[in-house]
Amino acid sequence: MANARIRYERGTPRDPLTVPRKAYSAYFQPSPPRTSTSTTVLPGGRAPERVVRPALAVLFRVALGPDTDRYVRRFLAFERTGRGRVGWHWPSLLFPSMWAFYRKMWGVGLLYALLPAAGALAFAAIEPAFERADFAWIASAILAVWILPGVLPALLADSLLYRHCRWLVLRAEQGARGASDAVRELAKLAPTSATAGLLLGGGALAAALALIVPPLSTAYGDLDVRTRLADALAAVRGLEDEIEATWHTARLLPRQTDNPLVRVHEGASLIDEVDVHPRTGRVRLAFGPAVPELAGKTILLAPARGAAGRWHWVCVPVDIPARYLPQECLV
Repeated sequence: MANARIRYERGTPRDPLTVPRKAYSAYFQPSPPRTSTSTTVLPGGRAPERVVRPALAVLFRVALGPDTDRYVRRFLAFERTGRGRVGWHWPSLLFPSMWAFYRKMWGVGLLYALLPAAGALAFAAIEPAFERADFAWIASAILAVWILPGVLPALLADSLLYRHCRWLVLRAEQGARGASDAVRELAKLAPTSATAGLLLGGGALAAALALIVPPLSTAYGDLDVRTRLADALAAVRGLEDEIEATWHTARLLPRQTDNPLVRVHEGASLIDEVDVHPRTGRVRLAFGPAVPELAGKTILLAPARGAAGRWHWVCVPVDIPARYLPQECLV
């Protein structure tokens, strides 16, 4: 506004209070782009911008309430181009529904309150691709449930608030005789509500956490059990190789719990007992109390020979729920 050279149409009253008895809002509507003296012509031959109403900065300030300096400059720029544009707004990234309810944008706040649930559903679709319950899993869950749902609100916050304030200004102007009347109408409204932000936005956040955190915690625990079970199966890979190599020339002892090929692996801490069937070579794993979900349960590794005489091992869970099984035991 300070650097723009704006010319007003000839005969336009400068004092809004001296406007004849006609529609005040019609007088204060922005002029459309054209090449007359009512437009601002920018250097470089670019298209002329719309003329911004002199009173609009004041009206926006009243409609905004707190933090007006940050927004008014942007809103006037939006008004000159006739549309909002994307920006960046940190409160909307971190707490989108709280910010929207604080600004009394009820529909937007409700929509933003649903975004974490959408992020949780998206994460549930990709969660089976994780092999371990580790920092990468936790970081991805936070990204999907909290950060990514806030990116779109952060980009659109300025434009949405501009449209909201513009609607408040136009509503206040209806039937007003001058800018003073419109300002008084806007001043009757409380543009923000910390109570709504805390109660509605905080309540929405608490509800989202109550709905999302328990399933995520369960999924994390299940993945941890799957990971440790996969480590236990990896602990007997050397035993499987030994069975294949010596099966035709010797027979392993049925009990292989203390087999050095097993015990050197970190996954052996879950295993309470390892038995090899003397005739079929089938390996039976009995799990101890290291993982409560697997305590006392059993899994079998049955050898099978293909047409070319090659061995492959089939995982046969006896009494272990499917949600704890690694991928090799589900095929």
